[in-house]
Amino acid sequence: MGSMRYKSAAMQRVQDLVRRGYVRWTAGVVPREKAARLTAKFAARYGTAADRHERRRRRRHGAGNGFLVVYLPPRQPHAVWWLLVDDDHPAQHYEALRDAREVRITMPNPYWCPEVWREDYELVRLDDRWTWRMVEARRTEWQARLREAVRQPNRDTRHLQVRQAVYSLRKLPGFRGVRQDAHGLIRLLKSDWKRVRHKAEPLPATPRLPPYVRRIKHE
Repeated sequence: MGSMRYKSAAMQRVQDLVRRGYVRWTAGVVPREKAARLTAKFAARYGTAADRHERRRRRRHGAGNGFLVVYLPPRQPHAVWWLLVDDDHPAQHYEALRDAREVRITMPNPYWCPEVWREDYELVRLDDRWTWRMVEARRTEWQARLREAVRQPNRDTRHLQVRQAVYSLRKLPGFRGVRQDAHGLIRLLKSDWKRVRHKAEPLPATPRLPPYVRRIKHE
């Protein structure tokens, strides 16, 4: 599988692999021009590009299987990658692997500089199901953004910032945990607006939850 252009597709792929038992992982950032070389290296070393027949053979012989997920946003200078393997894979002897059940896999913001690993989402188990949700720092930023927008003294600026925030909420990747975060932010916006602006000024936009992520067919 080649590099993925869309964040939700990469997140779904990682989530599906962890759900299927590929819980040992490591990750990193690589310059865009080196992404293909990285993919070839992991394919040769760990069999990440093996077809289903080769994976079945490796499983029969207890050799384990692994996958490489590469997220390469358009027009960005760096790619993010995750190597995910099962408990039998020999990569555990050569890589500093972590366990997704103990150390959470994260998705960084694509508009970062390579020196700053700015996490946006984390893979967690909610009600015994794997899903993505915002990291605490992002939830806190969202809460501050909404409160600041509601309290803008200028009416036009206030309405503009609220509409922009509502639009951005709808664009969040619609995983179950993220939708729960969005639901909490919508309740905060509505209650804060009602308390600060009273009934004299209607909320200038109708907040809705982000749509569920569409299923993408993987191997």
